[in-house]
Amino acid sequence: MTNPILNRLAGGALLATPVLLFGAMLTSPPQADDSPAGYISSLAEDWGRSILSANLFHYYWVAIALAVPAAITLLRGDRGRVLTTVGVVATAFGAIQMSGVLFADWMNAAMPSAVTLDQAVAVFTKINDDPSMILWLRTGVILGIVMPAVLMAGLARNGVIGWWAAPVALLPMIAGPVAGGMITPVAGSLVGALCCAPLALVGLRLMRRAATPAVSVPELAPIGSPLTSNDR
Repeated sequence: MTNPILNRLAGGALLATPVLLFGAMLTSPPQADDSPAGYISSLAEDWGRSILSANLFHYYWVAIALAVPAAITLLRGDRGRVLTTVGVVATAFGAIQMSGVLFADWMNAAMPSAVTLDQAVAVFTKINDDPSMILWLRTGVILGIVMPAVLMAGLARNGVIGWWAAPVALLPMIAGPVAGGMITPVAGSLVGALCCAPLALVGLRLMRRAATPAVSVPELAPIGSPLTSNDR
């Protein structure tokens, strides 16, 4: 039995993902290069912009982690149920991993004001070379980026959405940065937001499901009971 209030909240969270990702990518500070020094320097150059972007990225992943479990309520029948369930669990876990990683942006943005850039890079390198952090980052990236496609494939097999959603669900964190580097940051942010269409569509389906009143079937009394024998 579905909970209309929870479905509305989950639907609203998924509908917010394109807006959150657009804002996060648009405010992401430009880097001179891909080195740790270039990354840290870009964050430290504009504290307000860096922290705004980090917040938006963080809540983008939080919205996904909290909302995708509700997608299971959209299923009718068993087709695609296993695929959807695997996609939901792995996507939620990957999103949790990714949201936690964003804490590093606050630290990296603040370090150059307290220590030298070389010292900040040394701290950054030590943290990111730790095996547990490598596992954290890789599971976050792989599950957070890949598993939404598995989730959409399960929903598509069940007939909830179209099959186009599966490949598009892979692209928000890939196509957006690529387009931003090749064209402009605004274009890249827009592409990333548009690639959130599968998440937004699931959110819309959840909102519609919440608005549809549940049909209750009256329980039949056993044959031969006083209700059935006297209620004629």
